Amino acid sequence: MEATELRLNNLVIYEDEIVPVIGMENKNNGLFVKIDPYTAVDQRKLKPIALTAEWFSKLGFKEVYRSSTRVRFDLPNFCRYDFDLSSNKILEGFLFFGNYIKCTHLHQLQNIYFTLTGEELKVAHDITQKEIVA
Repeated sequence: MEATELRLNNLVIYEDEIVPVIGMENKNNGLFVKIDPYTAVDQRKLKPIALTAEWFSKLGFKEVYRSSTRVRFDLPNFCRYDFDLSSNKILEGFLFFGNYIKCTHLHQLQNIYFTLTGEELKVAHDITQKEIVA
C-alpha cells in the first residue's frame, strides 16, 4: 500500500489495530500518517484491510447472490461487489456500469465510493475507537 492511495478517513491496520487516517505530514524526508491527534506513524508500517464478507456487512452491503463460483454483495440503491471464487478472479471487484473495478482492500473501496458520491462510505458500527484485528 502506497501513501498516495490514502485519504482522510480511510481505515488501515497499525500494530494489529484498525485505525483511521486523520492526516498526513512530512517529517525527516519521510511521509507520516496521523492515526490520532498525538500519533503519526511511518506510512510503511500501515497495512491495508482485506475486503471480506464481514466488512461488507459492517458497510451496509447485503449478500444477494451465491453460487459455486461467485458471491455478490449489494449496497442498496448504489452498487455491487462480486467475489469470484474461481482461481482466475476475472469477475471480481466493484461492479460499475458492467465493468469490474479491481479493489481488494477497504481503503480502495472507500476511495471509489467517495469519488463517485462525494460522501464517506459509512461503517455500520462505531469504529472511532481503535479496534483490535482478530
